[in-house]
Amino acid sequence: MSSINKTDYLGLNSWAGTDKPERADFNSDNDIIDAAFSQHFEDAEVHITADERETWNTPYYLGMYIGNGDTLRTITTNCPFQASAAVVFCTETGPVAVDFENETTYNYFAVSTKSGGMDGVILSGADIIVTQNASGGEYGCASFNMSGNIYTYMLFR
Repeated sequence: MSSINKTDYLGLNSWAGTDKPERADFNSDNDIIDAAFSQHFEDAEVHITADERETWNTPYYLGMYIGNGDTLRTITTNCPFQASAAVVFCTETGPVAVDFENETTYNYFAVSTKSGGMDGVILSGADIIVTQNASGGEYGCASFNMSGNIYTYMLFR
Protein backbone atom coordinates (compact mmCIF):
# COMPACT_ATOMS: atom_id res chain seq x y z
CA MET A 1 0.00 0.00 0.00
CA SER A 2 1.30 3.44 -0.93
CA SER A 3 1.88 5.90 1.85
CA ILE A 4 -0.81 8.37 2.76
CA ASN A 5 1.76 11.17 3.12
CA LYS A 6 3.90 12.45 0.24
CA THR A 7 6.96 14.72 0.19
CA ASP A 8 6.20 18.33 -0.79
CA TYR A 9 8.56 18.73 -3.74
CA LEU A 10 8.74 15.40 -5.62
CA GLY A 11 5.71 13.66 -4.17
CA LEU A 12 7.70 10.68 -2.89
CA ASN A 13 6.23 8.27 -0.38
CA SER A 14 6.56 9.36 3.22
CA TRP A 15 5.33 6.40 5.22
CA ALA A 16 3.59 6.60 8.55
CA GLY A 17 3.97 3.81 11.08
CA THR A 18 0.71 2.17 9.96
CA ASP A 19 1.61 2.14 6.20
CA LYS A 20 2.78 -1.08 4.58
CA PRO A 21 5.37 -0.27 1.88
CA GLU A 22 5.46 -2.41 -1.23
CA ARG A 23 8.13 -2.90 -3.89
CA ALA A 24 6.01 -0.93 -6.40
CA ASP A 25 6.16 2.08 -4.05
CA PHE A 26 9.97 2.06 -4.06
CA ASN A 27 10.09 1.57 -7.83
CA SER A 28 7.68 4.45 -8.32
CA ASP A 29 9.79 6.70 -6.08
CA ASN A 30 12.95 5.67 -8.00
CA ASP A 31 11.26 6.54 -11.31
CA ILE A 32 10.26 9.97 -9.98
CA ILE A 33 13.81 10.66 -8.71
CA ASP A 34 15.40 9.42 -11.95
CA ALA A 35 13.11 11.62 -14.08
CA ALA A 36 13.86 14.67 -11.91
CA PHE A 37 17.65 14.15 -12.15
CA SER A 38 17.44 13.49 -15.89
CA GLN A 39 15.48 16.68 -16.48
CA HIS A 40 17.94 18.67 -14.33
CA PHE A 41 21.13 17.34 -15.95
CA GLU A 42 19.81 17.83 -19.49
CA ASP A 43 18.75 21.44 -18.83
CA ALA A 44 21.17 23.50 -20.96
CA GLU A 45 20.06 26.73 -19.27
CA VAL A 46 21.16 25.45 -15.86
CA HIS A 47 24.35 23.65 -16.87
CA ILE A 48 27.24 24.85 -19.01
CA THR A 49 29.25 22.88 -21.53
CA ALA A 50 32.95 22.05 -21.13
CA ASP A 51 33.73 24.63 -23.85
CA GLU A 52 31.75 27.32 -22.03
CA ARG A 53 33.50 26.48 -18.77
CA GLU A 54 36.92 26.71 -20.48
CA THR A 55 36.00 30.07 -22.01
CA TRP A 56 34.94 31.50 -18.67
CA ASN A 57 37.93 30.10 -16.79
CA THR A 58 40.53 31.37 -19.28
CA PRO A 59 39.27 34.55 -20.96
CA TYR A 60 42.81 35.76 -21.67
CA TYR A 61 46.38 34.52 -22.05
CA LEU A 62 49.56 36.39 -21.03
CA GLY A 63 53.09 35.97 -22.29
CA MET A 64 56.41 37.71 -22.84
CA TYR A 65 59.19 37.71 -25.40
CA ILE A 66 62.55 39.42 -25.82
CA GLY A 67 63.10 41.37 -29.02
CA ASN A 68 65.78 40.06 -31.38
CA GLY A 69 65.89 42.99 -33.83
CA ASP A 70 64.46 41.12 -36.84
CA THR A 71 62.31 43.29 -39.10
CA LEU A 72 59.51 40.71 -39.14
CA ARG A 73 59.01 38.03 -36.50
CA THR A 74 56.30 35.52 -35.62
CA ILE A 75 55.83 35.05 -31.89
CA THR A 76 54.52 31.54 -31.18
CA THR A 77 52.47 32.08 -28.04
CA ASN A 78 51.31 28.52 -27.23
CA CYS A 79 47.97 30.08 -26.34
CA PRO A 80 45.35 27.30 -26.01
CA PHE A 81 42.68 29.22 -27.96
CA GLN A 82 42.28 31.23 -31.16
CA ALA A 83 42.48 34.83 -29.98
CA SER A 84 40.05 37.51 -31.12
CA ALA A 85 42.21 40.40 -29.91
CA ALA A 86 45.78 41.08 -28.80
CA VAL A 87 47.59 43.84 -26.95
CA VAL A 88 51.38 44.08 -27.23
CA PHE A 89 53.58 46.54 -25.36
CA CYS A 90 57.19 47.05 -24.36
CA THR A 91 57.69 46.74 -20.61
CA GLU A 92 60.80 48.92 -20.70
CA THR A 93 59.26 52.15 -21.93
CA GLY A 94 56.00 54.02 -22.27
CA PRO A 95 53.63 53.48 -25.19
CA VAL A 96 55.43 56.09 -27.33
CA ALA A 97 58.92 57.54 -27.28
CA VAL A 98 59.98 60.60 -29.28
CA ASP A 99 63.54 61.21 -30.48
CA PHE A 100 63.41 64.95 -31.10
CA GLU A 101 66.97 65.13 -32.38
CA ASN A 102 66.25 62.64 -35.19
CA GLU A 103 62.58 63.65 -35.53
CA THR A 104 61.44 60.06 -35.02
CA THR A 105 58.57 58.57 -33.02
CA TYR A 106 58.79 55.00 -31.71
CA ASN A 107 55.55 53.16 -31.00
CA TYR A 108 55.76 50.51 -28.27
CA PHE A 109 52.05 49.78 -27.81
CA ALA A 110 49.56 48.21 -30.23
CA VAL A 111 46.19 46.52 -30.33
CA SER A 112 45.21 44.03 -33.00
CA THR A 113 42.07 42.02 -33.76
CA LYS A 114 41.20 39.28 -36.23
CA SER A 115 40.17 41.95 -38.73
CA GLY A 116 43.13 44.29 -38.30
CA GLY A 117 44.78 46.64 -35.89
CA MET A 118 47.56 49.10 -35.27
CA ASP A 119 50.77 49.23 -37.30
CA GLY A 120 53.39 46.71 -36.19
CA VAL A 121 51.27 43.89 -34.76
CA ILE A 122 49.21 41.31 -36.64
CA LEU A 123 47.10 38.71 -34.86
CA SER A 124 47.29 35.33 -36.59
CA GLY A 125 45.18 32.78 -34.70
CA ALA A 126 47.05 32.21 -31.45
CA ASP A 127 50.30 33.73 -32.77
CA ILE A 128 51.43 37.33 -33.17
CA ILE A 129 53.45 38.76 -36.03
CA VAL A 130 55.48 41.79 -34.94
CA THR A 131 57.58 44.26 -36.89
CA GLN A 132 60.60 46.38 -36.09
CA ASN A 133 60.93 49.38 -38.44
CA ALA A 134 64.14 51.37 -38.61
CA SER A 135 62.44 54.32 -40.26
CA GLY A 136 59.10 55.73 -39.30
CA GLY A 137 56.01 55.70 -41.42
CA GLU A 138 53.16 58.17 -41.16
CA TYR A 139 52.59 57.19 -37.51
CA GLY A 140 56.21 56.58 -36.50
CA CYS A 141 58.34 53.47 -36.13
CA ALA A 142 56.65 50.22 -35.14
CA SER A 143 59.01 49.06 -32.40
CA PHE A 144 57.80 45.61 -31.40
CA ASN A 145 60.99 43.60 -31.79
CA MET A 146 63.78 45.95 -30.73
CA SER A 147 66.80 43.85 -29.81
CA GLY A 148 67.03 43.21 -26.06
CA ASN A 149 63.70 44.85 -25.14
CA ILE A 150 61.15 42.84 -23.17
CA TYR A 151 57.60 42.81 -24.52
CA THR A 152 54.36 41.60 -22.95
CA TYR A 153 51.37 40.37 -24.90
CA MET A 154 47.81 39.70 -23.82
CA LEU A 155 45.52 37.58 -25.98
CA PHE A 156 41.75 37.64 -25.50
CA ARG A 157 39.12 35.11 -26.52
